[in-house]
Amino acid sequence: MKKNKTKKIPLTAYLMVLPMAALFFLFHTTPFLQGIFYSFTNWQGFGEWSFVGLNNYAHLFTDPSIIDAYVFTFKFAIAATILVNILSLLLALGLNAKIKFKSFLKATYFLPYMLSTLIIGLYLTLFLVILSHQ
Repeated sequence: MKKNKTKKIPLTAYLMVLPMAALFFLFHTTPFLQGIFYSFTNWQGFGEWSFVGLNNYAHLFTDPSIIDAYVFTFKFAIAATILVNILSLLLALGLNAKIKFKSFLKATYFLPYMLSTLIIGLYLTLFLVILSHQ
């Protein structure tokens, strides 16, 4: 029977991760926690504020305009999901079908992906040629 040997993580690894962890906490976790705190106040973004407890959350479920926004967002998400899936299926069928303009359809579909790489390659080639002649 083999023993599980656990590798000890060197101190250097922790020291390399520490600055990123500090930045993550500073720019992600701290604003998140502040947002949670401010959700329990009536602060408008400036000026004075007072603690209102769960009133803001109770307002979310009683205000008709907010409920309308929830319903619209739900309907939009459902419609967009269905539409994107239908269009994706039609595009996939078109790319794989035996039609007259199949090659043109594939070229039109993949052109934006290829063009950006081509432009960057040409730009870097031109840049390196200019640098080599100096």
